[in-house]
Amino acid sequence: MPDAFDETLKLSADSFFLLPGATVLTYFPVAGAARRIRAVVDRMGVEQMDDLSGGQREIMEILVKNSGEDGIASHEINTGGDKLQVGIRDGSRPVMARIMEILSQDAGMLKLKVY
Repeated sequence: MPDAFDETLKLSADSFFLLPGATVLTYFPVAGAARRIRAVVDRMGVEQMDDLSGGQREIMEILVKNSGEDGIASHEINTGGDKLQVGIRDGSRPVMARIMEILSQDAGMLKLKVY
């Protein structure tokens, strides 16, 4: 049973989409239909890929609502399989990027590592 704190986090989640970097992305789960979601995108720059010598990739941290209706529910994410269509740079043409890790989560929001 959710407590009052969890309910407050859920109710306040929409306020994050007033932040700079807020946008609408398309979420492509491995299982199920694609859907449009709101997100706050923080483009972190280039990061070395551990398993690829000399390989680099643009990394993003993306904040989404923890909801299967108008965000992404934490229990439905398939890390390494699910994708988001997002611009690597602000204003650039969107490309497919993999959701690699859930960095943090609470009842209202998820912070995802994407590249």
